[in-house]
Amino acid sequence: MMTKLRKILRGEKGQSLTEWCLVALLALGVFLLFRESSLLTQAKNTYDNVGSYLSGTTKTAQNLSKYGTISNTELMQIANEERISLDQKTLENLAGAFIGKTKNEIRAMLIKDPNFNKYDAGKELNQGNLLFDYYIEKTGDGEDGAVQTRFGNTMVSTDNLLNWMQGNYTSFDTKNNALTMDNRLFYSNDVIDPSGVMNGTAHEEGTYAVSVRCTFNFDKSGKVESVQIWATRNKQKKGTNTWIRNETDGLMHLMVKN
Repeated sequence: MMTKLRKILRGEKGQSLTEWCLVALLALGVFLLFRESSLLTQAKNTYDNVGSYLSGTTKTAQNLSKYGTISNTELMQIANEERISLDQKTLENLAGAFIGKTKNEIRAMLIKDPNFNKYDAGKELNQGNLLFDYYIEKTGDGEDGAVQTRFGNTMVSTDNLLNWMQGNYTSFDTKNNALTMDNRLFYSNDVIDPSGVMNGTAHEEGTYAVSVRCTFNFDKSGKVESVQIWATRNKQKKGTNTWIRNETDGLMHLMVKN
């Protein structure tokens, strides 16, 4: 029987009606096997889980796929307000990793020792904890059409950083503090160009990095009840040892609460 089936499947001529019936019966048997077993249920569950993954917690991953590698010129055809909201969500996801954690748990999450000073509106923009610097190497415009960005000076291992920015709080016991990528992770005007802020603020010419910082607020039980997180554009002032720090549009003073 199997020899006949192989001949039929290979497309040999002269198949009889009986032979085709055998193929149909075999197909029906496979279908009934799936229906009566848990395999069909498992397949459906897998499909549902993938759908949930794409429509739920991985919205940031969808944005990365949609906007991560197009040029700045193309990206700026999308309303900046929409792109600011995407960047706000990314920062809020990152801050969410610390909610409910104690000081010792936060120390264990980071590759550098943090400070736990409260946010002070009267202090400079470089207060708190520098979670990472983000550099825009290529914008997607130009001859090669490539996008390239880089993380440096990270307080969070880059393996965890990428997860946390997507709202996935899985943690790996690694200490990687630098990463170069062929895509961008931020999309709004002030954080897509190496020349600095684009929101109308006058600023010195040069190459700027994006810095993301945060501070923690603790409840009476010693657990984080809120995180303040913000992004600035920075460069060293020409001919000096001082730094220029500019606020970014829509990415300042974000508060994430328990």
